Amino acid sequence: MSGSALFRPTFTDLRVEVERRVASDASPDAIAALIDEFLAAGGDTPAPIIEYDGAVTWLFRSSTAQSVSVVGDILGYRLDQTRMTRLQGSDLFYLTTYLPLDAHVAYAFAVDVPEARSHAHWLDRCMPDPLNPQRIIMTNPLRVMSALEMPGAAPLIAGCDTLAETPMFAGMHVVWSAALGCWRRLWVYLPPGYDPATRRYPTIYLLDGEAYLLSAELPLMLDLLIDQKEASPVIAVLIEPPPVRVSSTIGLRFVVDDVVPWIDARYATSHDPLDRIIGGADEYATRALTIALQRPDVFGGALAQSPQTPPTRRIAALLDRRDAYRENAPRCYVDVGRYDDPAAVESTQALCNVLVSGGAVVSYQEFAGGRSFAGWRVTLPDALRFHFGSSSLASLD
Repeated sequence: MSGSALFRPTFTDLRVEVERRVASDASPDAIAALIDEFLAAGGDTPAPIIEYDGAVTWLFRSSTAQSVSVVGDILGYRLDQTRMTRLQGSDLFYLTTYLPLDAHVAYAFAVDVPEARSHAHWLDRCMPDPLNPQRIIMTNPLRVMSALEMPGAAPLIAGCDTLAETPMFAGMHVVWSAALGCWRRLWVYLPPGYDPATRRYPTIYLLDGEAYLLSAELPLMLDLLIDQKEASPVIAVLIEPPPVRVSSTIGLRFVVDDVVPWIDARYATSHDPLDRIIGGADEYATRALTIALQRPDVFGGALAQSPQTPPTRRIAALLDRRDAYRENAPRCYVDVGRYDDPAAVESTQALCNVLVSGGAVVSYQEFAGGRSFAGWRVTLPDALRFHFGSSSLASLD
């Protein structure tokens, strides 16, 4: 069997040939060389192998592993459901699954990981795909996963590599929080040409800021959008979230009473609530949305990516209170992965209906992914354009 980058044998070809050679008592070295040749035909990214119908064959080589599973968003985190099979007589594990042709997927290999009730107990022990150079950093826990874009997937923001040398940060600060009784980190992004003497800047506060820094590469994204004049210059404050089990009331006080005044005292920020947005993903999306609705005197809008939907009655009550006090309708960007749990999609749609009924201005979209930054980083530019693009600014004049 031979192959090249122009004509590559299928995995079925490889499997049949390996089985034939094993039956003929071929040496392990000969079989390993055959697999090497097959993978070399894949060029810089020999795996996963994607076929026209959405079939994806995952490959992993190990002579010592006893059990290997593929885990990730869309795929799930049930080791028994995505366990790979060792190709007879070789060191190659494989699994074929089917994925939507437009999907963005973050995945990793769980190698000899014992079963546990929750993947939180072993997720940080998973490893990225050695055969796929595309990576994405995840947090909580901190880990590196592989990224897969199916053939019909929407591209990441155009020009991502053109401004790689542009300075992105004012720096990282460590701030004491009276509300929490502990120190928290803040990463502050300043736009190109930042000039505190000539203007006041809108601000976006993002909960779980380390994820937006590492997984979404938000500073580079903002540099590009501002350079392309798709967004106005904006200051971004990426917040280390409160410790676990902190009540929502204390979490609100941390952001409103500690973080916002600290930033306003040190940077040229606009103090108009319409120029302040708070956002997050997953559970932090819910917190951000709730804070924006509870404190319209501080935040004029929210960015909520795949929110864990709060009770709609509570959201409706907060909107009614804003209306009673004749406060501005909030501007809310909301998205959800269409390959997430169907119940999550349905509840997010219901949330948007409540927001619109309560007078909020809502931008909603579904993206081709699950619940991870593999999808959130693709739609984040749309969220930033909604809140800080020229059309959104015109609507506020």
